[in-house]
Order: sequence, then C-alpha cells, then structure tokens
Amino acid sequence: MIALGERIKQLRARDGRTQEALAQALGVTAQAVSRWEKGICYPDMEMVPAIANYFGVSIDQLFGYDNERERKERDLIERINALNARNAGVDVCMDECIALAREALSEFPSSEGLTMALASALFNAGYVRYG
Repeated sequence: MIALGERIKQLRARDGRTQEALAQALGVTAQAVSRWEKGICYPDMEMVPAIANYFGVSIDQLFGYDNERERKERDLIERINALNARNAGVDVCMDECIALAREALSEFPSSEGLTMALASALFNAGYVRYG
C-alpha cells in the first residue's frame, strides 16, 4: 500500500494543482500539506473524505487500496488461466488449478473473472476425466 502523503502528492501532480490550492480548499496551511506529503505527519481523519472528494477519488483509492486489490485479482486470474491452458490434459495439474481458483474466490467472492476461470478449469477437468 502506498503512503497517504505520497498518494496525495501523486494526485496533486496528476491534476496540476499546487500545495497552496489544496491547502486553501481544505482550510489548512500549505505547510501542513507539505508535511503530509513528506510523511512527517498525517491529515486528521476527519479531513480524509474531503481530500478524496477534492481529487475525485474514493477513500480506498486515496489510500491506494483499490489499485493493489485489483492488481492482485487480475494477477490471480492470469495465473489460473495460464495453468488451465498449459495443463488442460493433465488431471493432477487441473486439481491444482481448481484449488487455486477456489482459494482466490474465497478472497474475491464477487469476481466474475475468477468465477469464469474456475468454471473453465472445472470444465477442462471434467473433460479430461469423463471425456
């Protein structure tokens, strides 16, 4: 997870905004914003929703949570699909692929991509076992 101050600095740079503009919008000093960005201190928790709103992101995105989680989910889908494609005719390897997909779905239960990857692995395993 990325540090909050670093994320604020990234978002500010992305939008071409100054520390002064952010400070004015939040009712704090530019020095306070500078201290957040340097990791010297953090904004008050009560300010976090206002900061997220200022940049047009969710609180999760402000803390870098969504990006990491989405990346992890995408990596798991790619790994399962690669295992599935590479081992479609090998029964033992299909069991490993299915176990990985089920484990991933326990972490990401609403993931359509993981559900499809599991369905594909189950289909291939059934085809190998039962023709």
